[in-house]
Amino acid sequence: MPDVLVIGGATEAMLARMSEKFTVHKWAEHDMDWLEENAEKITHVVTNGHDGVRPEIMAALPNLQMISCYGVGYDAIDTTEAVRRGIMVTHTPGVLNDEVATTAVMLVLACYRELLRDDAYVRSGEWEKKGSAPLTRSLENQTIGILGLGRIGQAIATKLAPWNPTTVYHSRTKKDVPYTYYDNLEAMAADSDILICIT
Repeated sequence: MPDVLVIGGATEAMLARMSEKFTVHKWAEHDMDWLEENAEKITHVVTNGHDGVRPEIMAALPNLQMISCYGVGYDAIDTTEAVRRGIMVTHTPGVLNDEVATTAVMLVLACYRELLRDDAYVRSGEWEKKGSAPLTRSLENQTIGILGLGRIGQAIATKLAPWNPTTVYHSRTKKDVPYTYYDNLEAMAADSDILICIT
């Protein structure tokens, strides 16, 4: 079986699946001395967008064929050096778009509808003493400004659509979308009831 070096956190389920096809080595359990002794047999590295592969680790692996990054970003991988050496680099763009967008919508609702304030109101016993918490604002028909209308920004806009917002956005380039583009961020922010930064 080929040898894979796993850099960064990996779940037990991920490690178990990899172990079916690879001999797995966890970088967290080793150091550069170990790597020098075992470098020849490592052909694959699995990492995440945060940890990546440090240049000295890549340089120490003469038979490295592939770096597989389970994340969207790959800034922590020297792709220029990988291309020069013929090392394939993969990543998973789009894999978290919907989940990040769902979290953004959750945060919008929590902030706009005063969820934490109302939670504290109930837990402190005020609800029993004074009755219902004060009313909050409606999300219906609000102007929602999105800074950064990439894949995640567009997923957020789609998930917010049931509240019938006026969606406006600012990004480096104008997109072919049904939302209003602002070339000036400050103007968009001034016109927005809610501002979502997703860059």
